[in-house]
Parts: sequence; C-alpha cells; structure tokens
Amino acid sequence: MSTLGIIVLVVVSILLGFFINAVIYHAKRHINVGAPAPGFQLELLDGTKIGHADWDRPPHPVMLCFISPRCSACRAMAPVLDALAKKYSRAKIDVILLGINGSRNDFEKWKRELNLSLPVALDPADVTRMKYAVYSLPSIYFISSGGLVRYIHHGFRPSDDKILKKMFKERLKRMELRKKGLHPDRDRVMV
Repeated sequence: MSTLGIIVLVVVSILLGFFINAVIYHAKRHINVGAPAPGFQLELLDGTKIGHADWDRPPHPVMLCFISPRCSACRAMAPVLDALAKKYSRAKIDVILLGINGSRNDFEKWKRELNLSLPVALDPADVTRMKYAVYSLPSIYFISSGGLVRYIHHGFRPSDDKILKKMFKERLKRMELRKKGLHPDRDRVMV
C-alpha cells in the first residue's frame, strides 16, 4: 500500500471514530433517568413485531434488557430475570430480552439452552441499540408505563439479583397503593 493510501486510511479511520463517538454521545445524553424513553420496533424470534413509537406509552412498564449470546454476564442474568418475571407476574412488567451481536439461530439456541420463557427479540437494523447507546452488556432500561426511563443498569454482578427483585416488589407496592386510591408519588404514604 502506498504512503498516500495509508494516510487516507488513517484519516478515514479517525473520522469514522469521531462519527461513532458523536452518535453514542448524542444518544447517551438523551437517555437519562426521568427522560422519555426512545421508541423501539423489534421482532420476536417467532417473527412477531413488537414495540412502541417514541410518542406511545406502553400499557405496562417495560424492562428492556440488551443481551448477547456470547456474553457470560447475560447468561448469568437471564435465568435470574426469567425467575423473577415468573414469581412476580402480578407486577405486569413486560420483560424483553433484546438480542444484539448474534443471529436468530444463535438466540434461539441460547434461549433453549437456558430454558427461558421470557421473549427474546431482535433489532435487525440495530436502530434500538443505537438509540439507547448500548456500549456494555447486559444493559437494562426500566421504562415506566408513562414512557419514562426509571432505571438504567449495566452489567450483572452476583448481588444484582437483589436490585432486580426490588424493582418487581416496588412495582407491586405501587399497584397496591393505586388500588387503595392513593397516588404513590403525590400522596406521601409511609409503607
């Protein structure tokens, strides 16, 4: 390769790096707790389309979990999340495992191996991953039924199961307060 070719390659690489960094920075600065969650259009492994546009409000809270079949932390987190979703099904949290960095076959095999009942979705155009600026796995975004990001969590450590369990329990507590006619945020009730 000529000197000019090497220089062009270096310049293009640097510009591409700046572009990718700018995209991630732009997406990250809008994904904050309390901010509106970006919409997503996904496809489940069976081909069913699911998602919400940016202006839609999901009927239930959504726990959007970005995973990869090659991620050992994802492999540890998925069964924990699956068990919590079953145990606290009354909380009506839509837990979606969103597969990135793998093929449909990879995720079908992964789901079978882990014996998961949670839905696994794919983001064929990688648009949702970019909107949420996912840079580490697993990444969890808890979206309220009001369409706001309520919690963001990256990675999975042994004690994180307690954090996830607390989210399900708090949702049940909020549902009970609403049944009693109280608004959990407005009516300061000690529980």
